[in-house]
Amino acid sequence: QRDGGVNRLPKPRPAPRTRPARPARPWPARLRRSTIASREEAWAPQPPAHPLMASHDDDEKALGSRKMPRTNRYAKCLVLVCINLSNLVCHSVYSVLASFFPQEARAKGLSDEPIGLVFAVFAAVIFISAPFVSTALNSHGKRAVYVSGQAIVAVGTMFFACADNITNLPAYFSWCFVLRCVQGFGSALEETAAYALIAEIDPEAVSFNLGVTEISTGLGYMIGPTVGGFLFSVGGFALPFVAIGVALLPAILLILWIVPDDRLTGRQQAAAREELAASTPMRHLLARPQIFAIALTAILGNSDYAFLEPTLAGHVESIATSSTAVGMLFSVTSLTYTLAAPLMGWLSHKDKMGPRNVIILGIALQAAGFLLIGPSPLLPLAHRAEEAMSLSVLCGALFLFGLGEAMSMTPLMEDMMLSCVDRKDDAINALSALMTSCFSLGQMIGPLIGSFMAARLGFRWASTLLALGLMLHACVLVYLQRLSKPHQAGSMLAALTGQLPHSPVGADELSALNAHGDDIRVAHGDIDHDDDGGSSDAARLQRKWQS
Repeated sequence: QRDGGVNRLPKPRPAPRTRPARPARPWPARLRRSTIASREEAWAPQPPAHPLMASHDDDEKALGSRKMPRTNRYAKCLVLVCINLSNLVCHSVYSVLASFFPQEARAKGLSDEPIGLVFAVFAAVIFISAPFVSTALNSHGKRAVYVSGQAIVAVGTMFFACADNITNLPAYFSWCFVLRCVQGFGSALEETAAYALIAEIDPEAVSFNLGVTEISTGLGYMIGPTVGGFLFSVGGFALPFVAIGVALLPAILLILWIVPDDRLTGRQQAAAREELAASTPMRHLLARPQIFAIALTAILGNSDYAFLEPTLAGHVESIATSSTAVGMLFSVTSLTYTLAAPLMGWLSHKDKMGPRNVIILGIALQAAGFLLIGPSPLLPLAHRAEEAMSLSVLCGALFLFGLGEAMSMTPLMEDMMLSCVDRKDDAINALSALMTSCFSLGQMIGPLIGSFMAARLGFRWASTLLALGLMLHACVLVYLQRLSKPHQAGSMLAALTGQLPHSPVGADELSALNAHGDDIRVAHGDIDHDDDGGSSDAARLQRKWQS
């Protein structure tokens, strides 16, 4: 009333002015994700049971292009590098004795048979222990098994250096024998867990990763005698073992830092047992002549190289007077094998060759190498053995042997897959276990047979008998190939049915053709595709196959 009787309402307060929300700024690249967080994300367990597989949608394109996803690519590469480094060192443990241990053991008073046992027991323990490591992988995880194997190998190798201080002959042999058993058990843990880790690093590129691992395996066999002979000449008996044991420690620490604990839960263990029960038993594979013959090839291929380890040093004493020179002779074979293995894998995929032909040619080259290493008494230059055994002839023979080793060993897995009448996915686990067992068995019996025959017949006749055995096995493979003709029309049948081409078409294969008649695409000129089914195509294919 005091302002003239005008009842004025208070002015409303203006609404506060708000700014539009800005999108959050991304963290700088170096702070976007910490190292530990990215490592845990890369190895976080996912439902597909592949801890290393990424679960991000933006990484599907990377998976489809056979490249590791960006979120865990560097962690995978680092794990693969660590596995290959430890694999190289562990395989050099097996071959490091070849350049100096036989001479030192003979100086202590050991004969060739105990020396061969020391070499052979390493692979024997792997052959016995490897089938049981899968249980430890399921219960304790891959990281624990892998690191435990590396630690056992490192400790056993370093304790081997104390053998030179033992003067009692039985105690010296027992010490070396027991420590080689310890090294073999640790290698069984390490190798089995390494293959399991490689299979999970990138399931889309398992073959490539395994190929890289095979290169480190060949390098380990190659540098073992060479490095062992050099370190022995520099620091005596103990230095090679201490150096190799210490070299494993960085790989152990890196694996502990990168790989998290991956123990399986109870449900995952049950799923793993079901998958193992669904796979093809190994005894069913060995019942087939084609697979049995290729398994025997794997045994012979490893045993003939192991044959040289306890015997070659004594045979070339007049030429290679030092342990370093003996190690260089071994490196000729290992280097040839390492460099030729990728080329032989490519050659075995060619239609004109095929894996079986490459294997047979490789066995023939191995036999030729053994005939020249002696040289064999059956050759015309046998009466001039001392003159014929020159350094150039030895290097040429070892080169032929290494090339034949690469040709006969690289296509084995592919040939066994082609020889399996079951589906490849069901038989892959059994085939992998079979190959590992055959490799270890060959490494076990090679030094035993080599030491036994060299002590009683001499190196020249021992290598000659081994060459004749290789030739006989090559003839058996040729006979089986001509009997079943697996590599001529078998590739077409395998493409149609997913079955193995080494056996004639039976009822199961014919029913598979009839069931999938609509999907048949035959490249052969005189087999047509019918719209009403695949029965006519299957009948023609069966008649042509049986003829």
